[in-house]
Amino acid sequence: MRSVAVKSNNPNWLPRPKSLTEKGYRKHMAKQKQTTVNGQEFALQSVSPSWFYDHNDDCGMTGGNRDTKKYVDGLIRNCVVSPPEIANSGLKFFDEKDDIKTPMGLVREIESFLTK
Repeated sequence: MRSVAVKSNNPNWLPRPKSLTEKGYRKHMAKQKQTTVNGQEFALQSVSPSWFYDHNDDCGMTGGNRDTKKYVDGLIRNCVVSPPEIANSGLKFFDEKDDIKTPMGLVREIESFLTK
């Protein structure tokens, strides 16, 4: 059986195997960074510039009708790879802990990491 590949938008990355999700593919191909926010360790991974700009536009961050909750949740779910419970739950994880300070700091770290 032949493995089918999906062409990547980034010419520096190898074609993504069809059986691997976009998030899983980025985990292996994208740059990563360890960071600490409020004493908690996080592993971040990059996303493609196209995804980042599309996400900004979808959440209205470049114009009116901002959806900050959707923006923060999307960044956390797509850029945090560890700890896995945060990567899977996104902003909901911090809602359950009644913690606003950590996701605010985490988003600043993610934006800084992606725009360097």
